[in-house]
Amino acid sequence: MSIDRRHFLVAAFASASAAAQGLAPGPLGQPGQRHPGRFVWFDLATDDPDSARAFYGSVFGWRFRRVPDANAGYTLIENDDGRVGGVLRQARPPQAPVGSRWLSLISVPDAQRSARLVPQLGGQELVAPAEVPGRGTHALFRDPQGAVFGVLAASGGDPPDGPVSEGEVFWLDLLTPDPAQAAAFYAALIGYDLSENEAGVLPRRRILSSQGIARAGVAALPAGVSGPGWLPYILVDGLAAALRRALAAGGRVVLPPRPQWLHGQLAVIADPHGGVTGLVDWWAAQAKEAGS
Repeated sequence: MSIDRRHFLVAAFASASAAAQGLAPGPLGQPGQRHPGRFVWFDLATDDPDSARAFYGSVFGWRFRRVPDANAGYTLIENDDGRVGGVLRQARPPQAPVGSRWLSLISVPDAQRSARLVPQLGGQELVAPAEVPGRGTHALFRDPQGAVFGVLAASGGDPPDGPVSEGEVFWLDLLTPDPAQAAAFYAALIGYDLSENEAGVLPRRRILSSQGIARAGVAALPAGVSGPGWLPYILVDGLAAALRRALAAGGRVVLPPRPQWLHGQLAVIADPHGGVTGLVDWWAAQAKEAGS
């Protein structure tokens, strides 16, 4: 990971923390619900929030709720079933190749404990645990391979585990140069159970599971990708149509659909400022699997 990218995310996380304190975002889920290892929040840091809102609104149908007087122009992302994440303004560092980055936060029972464990496991604390009134305590870290991630100990409970709706994050992959070491790091830190997927409709990856539910994958960093990082996949109904919307809104296709990957129902796009997300049409993939 380049220094520019790391500093970009650190500054963005600090801005998001301040913004959240300014808007008193309230609880994520229901009291007593705890799902350690689940990814519970996603922030887009961008140097052009207006452009980002226009792009992602066109592609995923997201709505954006601006909160008066919020720091960094923080805006909540919402779909029909509730909140998805947030968007905040963050200036692009000098020589940074992109102006948008996604940051993913993992549910933990104790953010302070995570902060103690990360350096012991070979990672680095980037932003110390900080409390957001009404939301919980979060912190930012870098894993031993260089990928940046956050944790959140939600004071009001986590969102319930249940079916993912269109426009929500369906899956995440960690792309990293050493999948075995990275998977071991997150298993030790978060308490994930580890397994490997069978060779089939997706490239081989290590699976991170908690409470009997697969939460994310860890895969080898593809050739040509500049550095490790977490890649969120958004659930769409109609992959081809979503890709057309992305192109029409000024984005580009980073990885087009391939028949051997989830029956051609998976792709990766970049927004006009370089923020990268995956797309997956799980319903179509399941239908193709049933018919094969």
